[in-house]
Amino acid sequence: MCPRIFTKKELELRDMAKELKEKHGCLALKMGTEVEDCSFEYIDWVSKLMEGILPIVVKIGGPEARNDIRQLTDRIGVQGLIAPMVETPYGLKKFVSALRDIVPPERRAEMIKGINAETVTCYRNFDAILSIPEAEELNQVTIGRDDLSESVGKKVDDPEVMNMAREITKKAQAKGILVSVGGGITPANAKRILAEIKPNKINSRHVVIGVDQSPDIGESFKKALAFETALIELESLSLNQRLSSLNRRTETLRKRMAAT
Repeated sequence: MCPRIFTKKELELRDMAKELKEKHGCLALKMGTEVEDCSFEYIDWVSKLMEGILPIVVKIGGPEARNDIRQLTDRIGVQGLIAPMVETPYGLKKFVSALRDIVPPERRAEMIKGINAETVTCYRNFDAILSIPEAEELNQVTIGRDDLSESVGKKVDDPEVMNMAREITKKAQAKGILVSVGGGITPANAKRILAEIKPNKINSRHVVIGVDQSPDIGESFKKALAFETALIELESLSLNQRLSSLNRRTETLRKRMAAT
């Protein structure tokens, strides 16, 4: 197999990713087929772009999104999956059942397997969720503060939302489950998030930073947002180039039809 040849822009992005990992505690990139609306083709492109640098974790379309699980693990080979909208023990059972049916045990043991805690219903049922045997399969909980705050009609930094996030974090960590917190985080408030919620990781839409691995969480998150911006710009450039190519092809076909 021929080695992958990267463009100049892709190489620049790989250098940014290496710096994020080595100097700022970046642990992974987070994609998603749910609200993030990432296609399998895009996730595959990012996975290949980050090969040898950062693992890819993907939030799937639902607790039992079996096609997502199969495509992401079998075809693309991502290193982790997160199930959204797990609000009850039943939701967790459906997610774990799908994982066990599709992903071989040895592969499953190496993966990040998480759920999103993103509603007040999940918060109220969190003890019950963690009490079932299937919870032993989990090694991460991601707290989505944006959706969590919307579910109670509060702002993302409201004391009630902060308290819910803090309680979820404590309960998960007591079970040996790592916690990543996202939603409304900026370089300015990242230290407050760490001090009040005490997660193991914080995340932007696409970048996951390890608390213990970062020398300065505010600066690390600033670098994370810069990387995310560069990633989106590169995606836009690639899409524009493909659109231009398709437009040229369409024009050629129209000319050929007119000539008949």
